[in-house]
Amino acid sequence: MYCIKQYFGLLCLLLFTVNGLPFPNGNKWQEPTLNNRPIIGILAQDTSSALGRTYISATYVKFLEQAGARVVPIRGGQPEEYYIRMVNWTNGALIPGGVVNFATSLLGRSARLVYDAALKLNRNQDYFPIWGTCMGFQLLCYLVQGDNLLKRTDSANISWPLTFTPDFKSSRLFGQAPENIIQILSTEPVTQNEHHYSILTKVFETSKLGKFFKKLSVNRDRKGVEFISTVEGKEFPFYGVQWHPEKPNFNWNTHYNTDHGPDAVRVSQYMANFFVNEARKSSHRFPSVKLEATNLIENYNRTFSSDDTFVDIYYIDPRDT
Repeated sequence: MYCIKQYFGLLCLLLFTVNGLPFPNGNKWQEPTLNNRPIIGILAQDTSSALGRTYISATYVKFLEQAGARVVPIRGGQPEEYYIRMVNWTNGALIPGGVVNFATSLLGRSARLVYDAALKLNRNQDYFPIWGTCMGFQLLCYLVQGDNLLKRTDSANISWPLTFTPDFKSSRLFGQAPENIIQILSTEPVTQNEHHYSILTKVFETSKLGKFFKKLSVNRDRKGVEFISTVEGKEFPFYGVQWHPEKPNFNWNTHYNTDHGPDAVRVSQYMANFFVNEARKSSHRFPSVKLEATNLIENYNRTFSSDDTFVDIYYIDPRDT
């Protein structure tokens, strides 16, 4: 009987480890927490539009909502205390794709403050995941490295399958993925790339990035230059994809070469489900239902362009009048 109990205990520990529920931080393990009302903050980024100083593309909002999360915008140009509050009141953060200056933009400052607050929480065993897509991934790398390591690549408006590294099998992101998802990602061009700069593999491996992140996949641009396409934090629940998992389901801009087929949609849903499940491990809550309600994305104006771009965005921070 003792042997059976001992075997059962060991089996449970292995299952928790493989599933990525706890994560190592020194010699401690994070106990999983289940929160079925997750709220994720999306960082608003700079825009020159007369309709606002910052915006959030509705595709990222829908991406998270399809997996059962709600969204609050994380505004730009706010006091430092605001970002600490938002990290402590939400269950995760998403840094979207786009084009900004990492050092001088409102988004760059917001990302730095959210990243610093998230690091502090996770080091204190308070689970708080971060997701970076395209530029959001690049910005995460900038924050980890403390420098911009991006190099020019020919990688815009094209979809590829992923080339997985051996580490993908032991990762939180892909280690327990259904076999059909791995098959689709490794053989079909379902990952939409929209970037002119990348973190090259050789740069990644000789920088701080290789110590902080686990390399899960790479790709080669049109000229054969290899770059990093998917990573996850070794000690922290931070994730970065150079490609756009939200586009197959929610971006219908005819200028993009996006696969909207059922396999691409399955991948998008898997990635959203994964990150929202990560957010469910956070027990953070807003101090009151009223504060929760007044911070949700639904309080902001959404604008749709009914032309061949199908651009659908929320304007967040108003322009000074």
